[in-house]
Amino acid sequence: MGRFFVLDDVSYCYPGSVKTGVCQVNLELEPGTFLAVLGANGSGKSTLARLCCGLLKPTAGRVLVEGYSTANDEELRYIYQQVGIVFQHPENQFVASTVEREIAFGVENRCLSSREIRRVVDEELARFGLTDLKTAQPHSLSGGEKRLLSLADVWALKPKLILVDEPLAMLDPGTKQRITRILQELKTHGQSMIWFTHGLAEVMTADQVLVMVDGRVVWRGQPAALLRMAGQARAWGITLPPATQVASTLGIGNSLVADEDELVAVLWK
Repeated sequence: MGRFFVLDDVSYCYPGSVKTGVCQVNLELEPGTFLAVLGANGSGKSTLARLCCGLLKPTAGRVLVEGYSTANDEELRYIYQQVGIVFQHPENQFVASTVEREIAFGVENRCLSSREIRRVVDEELARFGLTDLKTAQPHSLSGGEKRLLSLADVWALKPKLILVDEPLAMLDPGTKQRITRILQELKTHGQSMIWFTHGLAEVMTADQVLVMVDGRVVWRGQPAALLRMAGQARAWGITLPPATQVASTLGIGNSLVADEDELVAVLWK
């Protein structure tokens, strides 16, 4: 398959700042790829996410979606249709007065009939567990419900690439599991995705991981490889799975210990 999404030596410096937010990032994605971008707060993850969807234009380099450049205003409309983003603070995305109207707002731009729009809205309400909240005001929802609605908004548009910025931040364990399950379901349907986070446990099924420090990509590889690099991963500001942290403390950090079952198995050897 060809590369449909390309970052070509992308850099970005915020106006009036002497610090580079993103520096010389290169990336090529094939359709269906699940990429994780890991890093501490301030590492450049959120800036990179905004560059990937065209909300920011690179100071240097190119961001290409199927050959279309985010630097070209005439091509941005197409890019906005192909790349969807779920922000860390989802309430910033809401524009409608009810949950169902919020989902319908974007779907109406897909040139569907009224009946088809109703069908899509009902499907997404059910998929994301929001049917009972369809008449609620988006800003009245809990933090987890807002995150689910923002995911439903984006998924209903059927973009070729979805960007999720810290989708599990400040959520209770049950909601985290629910959102993780939904995102994994999207992956099994062949959805291309870039997941920006500081926690490795969230992205153990990613096809590839990039680690960012001070706006630069300092490492790339498979998620399991980071489990063998506990000390270095911590130095980069990455939060390791709890079981990996325990294994490292006990001196078995070179083992592939990603969850509690694997930790028990290693301890019983």
